[in-house]
Amino acid sequence: MPSRISRRELKVLDWIYLHMRCKTFDKIMPFLSLTGNFGIIWFAAAATFYFSNLNPEAAVCILLALACSLLLVNLFLKRVTKRPRPYEVRGEDRKILIRQPKDFSFPSGHTFSSFAAATTIAHFSPKIGIAALVYAAGIAFSRLYLYVHYISDVLTSAIFGVATGIFVSYLYTSGIIIF
Repeated sequence: MPSRISRRELKVLDWIYLHMRCKTFDKIMPFLSLTGNFGIIWFAAAATFYFSNLNPEAAVCILLALACSLLLVNLFLKRVTKRPRPYEVRGEDRKILIRQPKDFSFPSGHTFSSFAAATTIAHFSPKIGIAALVYAAGIAFSRLYLYVHYISDVLTSAIFGVATGIFVSYLYTSGIIIF
């Protein structure tokens, strides 16, 4: 049985499901989510920074932020919290527009890695970083739209993702990490 907080979050997800679903978003949101799978878009960003000589240090920091995300989210937090996904808890049919994730809901790996990488990008290139943060927010919202995460999964992941990006950038800026 879901907690009171989870029940409230389900009401918000249900509102998104019932009032925001449309053909256009039904195509855009799975695409945004797909680009967040395994941090694909952020690995592409790191490769662009590195191979275009735009900022090779940024590329390495992006990869480090993604590695931190992987370790914290997939290898630790999801296994400890074991929070079921909203579509599993709902108990009603909800059309899931993507393949159903098999891991746990908390925290959102897509959101965590996206904000960690985007924050790192913002540190090295503020103008590109704004676009990266907007894209990260789009990925985060797609996870709600697709009914695979609770709001608290996404918000907590965004906060910790930003903190990870700041931490990695600090380690580089302070000279603790040298490339």
